[in-house]
Amino acid sequence: MDVERLARPGGEVLGVRVQVCGDVEAVEPAVGTALYLIAAEAVTNATRHARGATGVTVDVTASRSQVHLRVRDDGEASTTSSPHAGYGLRGMAERASLLGGTLRAGPDPDGGWSVDASLPRTARAS
Repeated sequence: MDVERLARPGGEVLGVRVQVCGDVEAVEPAVGTALYLIAAEAVTNATRHARGATGVTVDVTASRSQVHLRVRDDGEASTTSSPHAGYGLRGMAERASLLGGTLRAGPDPDGGWSVDASLPRTARAS
């Protein structure tokens, strides 16, 4: 899975820390691609919209039956959407749903904003 490519040091651009636990290399390619695209969209959203953020964490944890992705920024959480909001959150949720997974996005109880996706290790048959 290519999610490690999202990591970058802080500085002029918001820093991104990536941590992967478990055997993520054994997930089906469609699941790995979906996880990468969801993570990339969530990191992009944090970079563009997280006011006061100093960093983003991307955590991927694989178990026997599913893979969990959590992308969290440490900025100011806002529940109001931009009048120019795009389809990013909807697209991430649809991508997860098509593979039999779930996605939740919103203000994090510990501050900032988080995106949590859980996908099965193997894509469901269509």
